[in-house]
Amino acid sequence: MIGNIDQFIDSLLREFNAKQRRVIDGRFGLKSGSRVTLQKIGDDLGITRERVRQIEAQAVDRLRSRVKEQAAEILDQARTYLVRVGGVRRDDYFVGDLQYVLGMTLKKVKHPAQKLRFLFLVAEEPFYFQEDDSMFGFWYSDEGSKNKFLNFVKKITKSLKAGDRQKALSEKSYLTECKNCSFYHFLSVPKHLGMNVFGDFGLRTWPEIEPKTIRDKAYLVLKKHSEPLHFSGIAKHINHYGIDKKPAHIQTVHNELIKDDRFVLVGRGMYALVEHGFEPGTVREVIVRLLKKQGPLTSSAVVNLVNEQRILRENTILLSLQNRSHFRRLDNGRYHVRET
Repeated sequence: MIGNIDQFIDSLLREFNAKQRRVIDGRFGLKSGSRVTLQKIGDDLGITRERVRQIEAQAVDRLRSRVKEQAAEILDQARTYLVRVGGVRRDDYFVGDLQYVLGMTLKKVKHPAQKLRFLFLVAEEPFYFQEDDSMFGFWYSDEGSKNKFLNFVKKITKSLKAGDRQKALSEKSYLTECKNCSFYHFLSVPKHLGMNVFGDFGLRTWPEIEPKTIRDKAYLVLKKHSEPLHFSGIAKHINHYGIDKKPAHIQTVHNELIKDDRFVLVGRGMYALVEHGFEPGTVREVIVRLLKKQGPLTSSAVVNLVNEQRILRENTILLSLQNRSHFRRLDNGRYHVRET
């Protein structure tokens, strides 16, 4: 077992000249912790991007057999761990997990993640899928595991696109595709899938998962809060939960709530969601809907029912009920809609 990964990598690179070492260090981020582009290294060394790429490829070819032989135990532990978690693991999670698995081997090592990647990429063990527009980079144990993972992603995506969005969010129906716990972390690899600050999972195009506008962020707050909030409270919650990287301004939130049909003004500055059962309209319109649905009601019953839809003072509701142009008081003291 390699006792010190820094000493091991230094021994690997002794056979290279200064220019070659500069390319290897830069391309794998061995000293800085960040990979340097072909263009930047080429500019620093006064050579072309293509020449940098050739030096990198030649160095990797020269090192492969030595790394496979001398770092065999590290490679074996990496493969074993990968199989244990289902055969696929997102790159940043994988190298992070291995730092704990390998323990003392990486003690006091600077940039251990980059140095592990260097060994794996040189040895070509485990296999690596490079990040693209659809996936974050990930490691896989074999082609079978990779294909199983890709099929799993297709099933989850199809289920989310074709099913009921609200059901997927509330009942987490996608979990039926996760045959065991190891499948769950697969969901972090595809870029079109995501999770919001409340732990809800779904498509990143859903406003509940990745809200892009102030309206969507306000919607997410009210959806999770499940009851009306003052617009200043909505702004406070957006900031508290970190839904927006920039501070949400109270007046901006208020302006956006007014423009969106998903929100209902239910009291002075208080807003609720239509999908939570709150209907739009003035106090008079709310009373009309109630009386048409329930039939004649006493004034106290009207007040109680209206306040299930609005947050108002009793006198405000009674004042509207006294409008003889719209309501009439029956002989039994109940109120009903005055038909035109």
